[in-house]
Amino acid sequence: MESKALKTFRRKMANPLHWRKANQIFLKYSRDDLKNVTRTMGFIDVLASELGVTLNDSERKQAAQWLVDQDIDPKSKRDRMMIWRKAK
Repeated sequence: MESKALKTFRRKMANPLHWRKANQIFLKYSRDDLKNVTRTMGFIDVLASELGVTLNDSERKQAAQWLVDQDIDPKSKRDRMMIWRKAK
């Protein structure tokens, strides 16, 4: 079950007003970074901070694991759009 903070995080990430900022953060990471849960948690921290959402440790880990499971290449526009659609 998804927490209120994670729902807020997803809603803000999918918001077109925030998507540009999220997209710029995605571009700073590599596919290898997003295959590692620990590094992906760092990515989630940066993104949550930029979106103004506070996540606890279990929420961070859940969001990071979900992203790792998606197996995306952040340099691929198609993959970034897929994540945006799934976040909606």
